[in-house]
Amino acid sequence: MSDFPPNLSIRPLTIEDIDKCIELEAKGFPPDQRCSPENFKYRLTVAPELCSGLFVREYEYRYNAINLPEVAEKLEKQHEKKKTPGSNKTSSESNNNNNNNDDDDDDELPSRSSVVKETLIGHVIATKIASDKITNASMQLPSKEVAGSGHHDNSRNIGIHSVVIDPEWRGKNLGALLLHDYIQKLSNQDLGDQIVIINKKDLIPFYEKIGFNNLGESECKFAGVTWYDMAIDLVATDDL
Repeated sequence: MSDFPPNLSIRPLTIEDIDKCIELEAKGFPPDQRCSPENFKYRLTVAPELCSGLFVREYEYRYNAINLPEVAEKLEKQHEKKKTPGSNKTSSESNNNNNNNDDDDDDELPSRSSVVKETLIGHVIATKIASDKITNASMQLPSKEVAGSGHHDNSRNIGIHSVVIDPEWRGKNLGALLLHDYIQKLSNQDLGDQIVIINKKDLIPFYEKIGFNNLGESECKFAGVTWYDMAIDLVATDDL
């Protein structure tokens, strides 16, 4: 079996995910380049549909086969080893037998969520911005004194403020997986005309492979770093 994460799931982020996002951001960026807790709270509140998380999910034992049969086979062997002596059931199954009558039929789907844990290993954080490129103002909280600051719900320009993959899971094309999913979903939901982002020079080839165009050196000097503007048009695709 490969070291690719089992039971991957991509879903929109909500304000309830803020602590996980803050923790992941700290792993991916130096302090002066991180999204602040205040910005996370604002962005996850006003534009959760533009924020996406990549999770590794853990399921109740019996439902792993629904999501990843290879993992279930491995867990089956572990499960058999944990059975209590002289019994056909594990101790946990015996203790919970009376509380789980609705799960007696192995062929039925669970009546409740079978997810017992989610670990955030990647995220994309964005808002709608006033201009067609990332600016210092667009990265700030809304302020009457700063033109173009904050989220602009009527804009057709989606500005990505953060893309990060947990260092433990880098080198497995998960960043590309998350971004391709993100672009496709926003395209088909008609949430905007383009996605814009700023990147360091060494990341330009990665984003060009995904489909972003390099627009040259950015006027945005966030954290005193030289950034490059990149953009990709959002074009809806027909379902196959």
